[in-house]
Amino acid sequence: MDYNQLKLKVLELFKDWEEYESLRVLELLSSEKDARHRDKAVKMALLRYWRQGLLKRERRHGRFFYSLTEKGLARRNWLTRTKGSSGV
Repeated sequence: MDYNQLKLKVLELFKDWEEYESLRVLELLSSEKDARHRDKAVKMALLRYWRQGLLKRERRHGRFFYSLTEKGLARRNWLTRTKGSSGV
């Protein structure tokens, strides 16, 4: 899977008001028909996207909850627009 394909799939899960615990993100990605995601890969991707400022992260009760930032929304929109032309 292309690097930006996973990024787009993850960013598309989030609506402006939604937040997900990391295991829920994995469950949502695993429910797709072409899912081949592993726990560690998804958790590392979430960490990267948080470090890039695409996701907000909050720790509660020993778990991380993620939500979309404005930068993440802009990146999702850009990736969606360029998906067809760049082969994302």
